[in-house]
Parts: sequence; C-alpha cells; structure tokens
Amino acid sequence: MSTMEKNPAAKAAAKPAPKAAEKPAPKAAAKPAQKTADPKPAAKPVKSKVIRDSFTFPEADYQKISELKKACLAMGINAKKSEILRGGLHALASLDKAKLKDLISRVEKIKTGRPLGSDKP
Repeated sequence: MSTMEKNPAAKAAAKPAPKAAEKPAPKAAAKPAQKTADPKPAAKPVKSKVIRDSFTFPEADYQKISELKKACLAMGINAKKSEILRGGLHALASLDKAKLKDLISRVEKIKTGRPLGSDKP
C-alpha cells in the first residue's frame, strides 16, 4: 500500500482543487421596487397618433413663426415650427368665446390649396 492510500490528507492534496465557475451566473434583472403606499400605479401617458398635414401661410405669418422661434431661443428654448403652431392652438383654446371670435375674425382669409406659380423649380 502506498502512502497516499493510507493517508487521506495526502490523497486530498494530490487531487486538483475544484475549479471555480469560469463565468459567474447571470444575475437576474433587478426589478424596481413597487410602491405599496400608492393604491393606483401611475398610468403611462398615452401617446396620441401623429397626423401629417400641410398648410398655406401668408408670408408675414410665416415670418412670425420665425420670430417666435428666435424669441424662444433667446429664452433658452429650442422650439420647432410645429411646437410653435401647437402652442398657438393651446393658447387659442384657452380663450373665452368672445376673445376667440375677435382674434379669428382679424386673421387674413386666404385661398386654400397650393399657390399657383410657386417659386420652386
């Protein structure tokens, strides 16, 4: 009998140590803790459908959009044309009926559709 067979400690020393796992087990994605105090979970804002449209503007009104964009930039707000127009819609919607009627009656009436003889090639 060899010394390894007689001595269990020597036998254990002769065996290679078990290898540690080469790759750690992937961690489960941490789930955010739910608030138990809030009886209703906050509803996700519903994204509205975006509709593309085109409009005809008198040159002076189109220039006003540019002026409003510059005024917004001076205040540190980078507003797009569509944001300017949508902001105007919200402002008009907040007016009382008499003021709204007055403002809309002062807006220049233009022929709808694309202008004839446009400058584009």
